Amino acid sequence: MFHPEDAPSNPATEFTYTQEVIGVPEFTAPKVGARSNLVKIEAELSDDSEGVLYALGAFSGGLALWVDEGKLTYEYNLFEIERTRIETTDPLPTGKVTIEVDTTVANDARPPALDVAIRVNGTQMAEGTVPRSAQLTFTANDAFDVGRDSYSPVSEAYYDRKPFAFNGEISQLKVTYKQ
Repeated sequence: MFHPEDAPSNPATEFTYTQEVIGVPEFTAPKVGARSNLVKIEAELSDDSEGVLYALGAFSGGLALWVDEGKLTYEYNLFEIERTRIETTDPLPTGKVTIEVDTTVANDARPPALDVAIRVNGTQMAEGTVPRSAQLTFTANDAFDVGRDSYSPVSEAYYDRKPFAFNGEISQLKVTYKQ
């Protein structure tokens, strides 16, 4: 318990999903909230796009990326103690897009901070720092989802619209660990 690196986890370093993969148990899912990683999403956006692109965890702790009202929002919910939101401000392009969420462990602190950059079609549209990260898991009873937040929603922003399914097309979501 005092050594997160010894916790059970999937040995894979790369994960590829299609739309509406739901209920992947957190211990087998990618550690997008605790490791340096790159999430790359191939999707199609329109002017009325909305919904969760991916989510890990629950209202009690987790992270999610969603599109709503023409912007992308990333929220890191550290056990309801601290919520960090990173949002794009410029209008999102429509059509086929590549969305990247690039997360880097920022320091050696316990728990470490995470630097997060959001890019669309190679252009950085938002960045921010999550001051503290969850080192083991967010929950024992929730999961990783693509294209919706199927169980307990990570964010209050879409709580009343759960599961807030993405109304567009995600052709692929790929997670790659950077270290």
